Amino acid sequence: MSPGASPFWGGLATARLLLRERFGHPAFRVHQLKVLGPLLAGRSVLAVLPTGAGKSLCFQLPALMAAGLTLVVSPLISLMQDQVGALRRRGIAAAYLNSLLTRDQRRLILDRAVAGHLSILYCAPERLAALLRPLSRAGREVALLAVDEAHCIVEWGNEFRPVYRRLDRFRYLLGDPVTIALTGSATPATRAEILRVLRIPQAETVLTSFDRPNLAFRVERVRDDRERFARLRDLVGSPEGSSIVYTPTRRLTELVTRALLRMGVRAAPYHAGLTAGMRRRVLRSFLSGQAPIVVATSAFGMGIDKPDVRQVVHWGPPRTLEGYYQEAGRAGRDGRPSECVLVWQRSDWERSDAAAAVRRYVEAPRCRRGTLLAYFGEPAVACSGCDICGVGAYRPLP
Repeated sequence: MSPGASPFWGGLATARLLLRERFGHPAFRVHQLKVLGPLLAGRSVLAVLPTGAGKSLCFQLPALMAAGLTLVVSPLISLMQDQVGALRRRGIAAAYLNSLLTRDQRRLILDRAVAGHLSILYCAPERLAALLRPLSRAGREVALLAVDEAHCIVEWGNEFRPVYRRLDRFRYLLGDPVTIALTGSATPATRAEILRVLRIPQAETVLTSFDRPNLAFRVERVRDDRERFARLRDLVGSPEGSSIVYTPTRRLTELVTRALLRMGVRAAPYHAGLTAGMRRRVLRSFLSGQAPIVVATSAFGMGIDKPDVRQVVHWGPPRTLEGYYQEAGRAGRDGRPSECVLVWQRSDWERSDAAAAVRRYVEAPRCRRGTLLAYFGEPAVACSGCDICGVGAYRPLP
């Protein structure tokens, strides 16, 4: 393919046809068109779109128009399993490579990929090295590289998963394919770092408003953990739909789950210490509504299509506001009113590595929505609901 040429056949008219026939949607959203325009013309894109905005379609649909393989770097096993399952149900040739597969299963998937029998291959970043030689030997071109949940480059890319900091090398060895990086929240500094690490400085950046008017934000202070448990029971025991409770550690996930069960509240834990089979069962139960409440570490939720989460509760302050907004944003994906509640006590700060911006959000008597939007570099708007402003009021930031 000559430099600057597009690896995709057809244009937006073809994309609209595939959107209706393969995905069952009548039309694109405006921000999806802003992403697909440059992407289908062969230009890399950084797409910062809120949770529930249809980010996955921005690479899944071009994959059906690509003259080569679409490779999706995905951070979580549950995320790739969920998306691959949905694609297969639509008759789209998709597969994933991760640590749960046996050696024989991985070999079979690699054979299908290099033979051209897959349109989309999801891959954990740690599996990229194993892909390079088979693809190169077979002359199989990667037409599109998608880095999903791209904020992980910054959030996880130093100690937890250092391979994220080497994505530029993998991208080079894959032949510098057209690249799309997608995330639900990113500050200007995070966006710049994503572009730097991936070496796509000229990429088109597509931003939408970070404001989610259907979400109400509350911060509640308690005296001790006993009061926090009681408050949590009241919060998750009342709303219709589902709830997610985020805790900072696996140990707390288990403790909080057991406490809720003793209080007569149906809850299930989700964290990386559980077996893969248990995580799959919890995820299926949550998606089907059989387990209305999941108590989880921050790994749970990315990429999961659960529209009726009415409430996201945080047990204590998160490490960053970016992480908080990613997690809180899993509420209300169907557009209906939902709430995001952070419950904290003074001693949380003694064992927390939370950034200063998190402490300002928690303790300052300012509009919660305005504080979040300012953090992402966006002007404040009329607040549609927070514990400082009430509903329909707005208090400008000083």
